[in-house]
Amino acid sequence: MAENILFQFIDYLWFIAIIVVIILIIVSFRHFSKLKYIFEGQALKRKGQFQWNFRSPVLTFPYMDRNITVSAYPGSKYQPAYTRVYTNISNPNNQNIRIYGESWASEIGKKLGMQDIQTGSSEFDDKYMIKGNDEQFVTRVLTWAVQDKLLSLRKHRPTVTLESNQFKINIPKVLKNDEDYDLLIDTALAFLDGLVKSQ
Repeated sequence: MAENILFQFIDYLWFIAIIVVIILIIVSFRHFSKLKYIFEGQALKRKGQFQWNFRSPVLTFPYMDRNITVSAYPGSKYQPAYTRVYTNISNPNNQNIRIYGESWASEIGKKLGMQDIQTGSSEFDDKYMIKGNDEQFVTRVLTWAVQDKLLSLRKHRPTVTLESNQFKINIPKVLKNDEDYDLLIDTALAFLDGLVKSQ
């Protein structure tokens, strides 16, 4: 009798596990279908190319004299989720920039003398930590238009970097709607315009 109840319980657990797996597959399929739709739309809008690399959609499109790449990755056990825009850029003076959102840790760091470049805009300076090896270059790049776009993007916690010859904006999650992709890409393009004009 007890053995019979145990087998029924195990059968019940298997049934629940199968239902959960089916639900996860349906949710994943809907998520990937929506991402595919967004990336295909961005490819049309920006005269680019879309491809699906394993679990990651990738958009490449031309801008000025370079290719811009946008990718999204849903995350795994070994790597967190992200949405990213990146490109190679000429950087003959080896300038570097790192911009990321203010946090309690960065507030403490500021009080202890950690480097933080100021743009002169209190709204922007209060929301972002700005680091770089050439303060004048960084403030030239951070035009009002770039600051405005980064402030609009702030809820997604972007990190902007220029290191060596690579420019990148990284968001620590997969963006879920077309408007957010527009904002991310337009922010990157405004930043690139500022980088090119400032060199």
